Amino acid sequence: MKSRNIFLGIVFLAVGVVSLLASIDVIDFSWRVAWRLWPMLLIFVGIAILPLKDWLKALLMVVALAVGVWLYQGEARKEAERRHSGWSTSVRQWWDELDDDVFDLF
Repeated sequence: MKSRNIFLGIVFLAVGVVSLLASIDVIDFSWRVAWRLWPMLLIFVGIAILPLKDWLKALLMVVALAVGVWLYQGEARKEAERRHSGWSTSVRQWWDELDDDVFDLF
């Protein structure tokens, strides 16, 4: 079996599992945050095509995956901070105040 087929199968399997777990609220996952880490895909593909022994490729993949999870958590934390303290919160507050003012007229 070709390693390219195995790699592609693992990618589809991982995307499916993560999507399923996120949709049933087992994990908190955002594709927007994950998309910021798209260069990790280049790293995984690079590791897959390196002419190394299989055990070494597997070790490098595990290390790269651990780094990717660590980076994702940092980006998700930044996204949550931006979401709670950003422009959208002030717009929501403005809208609520405007809504209250309009109803005060009646």
